[in-house]
Amino acid sequence: MVPLLVLVSGCIELAFGVSAILMPAMVVAGVGGAEADLASLSLIRLLGVATFALGVGALLGRNWAAASGDHAMAYGLGSYAAISLAVYNILAAPALLFGALQTGSQGLWAGGLLHGVIGLLFLYALARRR
Repeated sequence: MVPLLVLVSGCIELAFGVSAILMPAMVVAGVGGAEADLASLSLIRLLGVATFALGVGALLGRNWAAASGDHAMAYGLGSYAAISLAVYNILAAPALLFGALQTGSQGLWAGGLLHGVIGLLFLYALARRR
């Protein structure tokens, strides 16, 4: 289950990162925001760079650890790819849900719920591997 979660979460972060880098105004509009100023668009691009890097790191870490033949390192509690994605999703969910409560944005609700579900699945899968 952890390999699939790392793969899916890593790919989602890659896709979001590319969209935020290339089309930050569309990301702002997608969460129901008003037209953003240049500083806000720059921060969205930075968010895109960070999430893109997280996705790349997760997928490369997953592939590197799996290629080494050490499946415990690739997919277990020692997997940096799995742990970093678990922490990210667990912390991203409340941040996005708090924003959704403040703004009523359906985009933030959807993002918060998606991160929450993936975070809980990571917790379950990692705890089960003990």
